[in-house]
Amino acid sequence: MTKENPSNYKTLQIWIKKGHRMYSYFQECCHNAKNMYNTTNFYIRQVYTGLAQEKELQPLQKEVLDHIHKNIGKMNDTQLLAYQKKLEKEKVKPKEEQ
Repeated sequence: MTKENPSNYKTLQIWIKKGHRMYSYFQECCHNAKNMYNTTNFYIRQVYTGLAQEKELQPLQKEVLDHIHKNIGKMNDTQLLAYQKKLEKEKVKPKEEQ
């Protein structure tokens, strides 16, 4: 990521043959990443539709919202800690880089 354009990302694609000794490890990592992405999108859709509609919530929407309400405190604590660490790093930097 460059300083001039922080939204400019570069990616690298690496092909690993099925016979490679690390193939199963990378296959599992990619599978887990895809599942996490899909789960996150599912949660986002359930929250948006659940909070936007007037009628009674569907069972999956109730389950997702209950899960979020149960864990929102932990999520907020994690976000606050990350924010505080970032502020501390910024304080250490010289004035020109801030």
